[in-house]
Amino acid sequence: DDYMILQRDLMVDGGLKPVSEEEVLAVRNKAAKALQAVFNKLGLPPITDEEVEAATVANGSKDMPLRDINEDLKAATEMMDRGITSLDVIKALAQSGFDDVAQNILNMLKQRIAGDYLHTSAVLDENFNIDSAVNNPNDYQGPGTGYRLSQQRWDEIKDIPIALKPEDFETKEGGN
Repeated sequence: DDYMILQRDLMVDGGLKPVSEEEVLAVRNKAAKALQAVFNKLGLPPITDEEVEAATVANGSKDMPLRDINEDLKAATEMMDRGITSLDVIKALAQSGFDDVAQNILNMLKQRIAGDYLHTSAVLDENFNIDSAVNNPNDYQGPGTGYRLSQQRWDEIKDIPIALKPEDFETKEGGN
């Protein structure tokens, strides 16, 4: 939250976007279900529905149900012995209906092979295209030059859901 305020106050793009709690919970739940599906497809110790629900709302590992650590460690060793790779994980995700997650992981693997993300100041966009100092050189030549926030991005940055409006400050902070 503090960094989002700094982005707004300094009018810089630090890459953070405000999201709602509902959005976060939906992403966490999908991730837990995807992992549950991968474990199932690869024959690893099952992830229970209780664990999926706990992972969706957990603040840390203490909020998770206990797992059989010995079985998980044996499964990790077995994965290495079986030669399971990230391509096997991608296949398991796709076969389980998580095509978008599988595609994103495949795209990240492609980036690891190409190595373009290692360029100076490299950033991946939503289509996994690289924007870096190599293909988009910095043209900064003093104030008023170089990277500038688009109006759309500036509107995103300054729309912080937790920020108090000046007119609401007294009532929300215990004033009149």
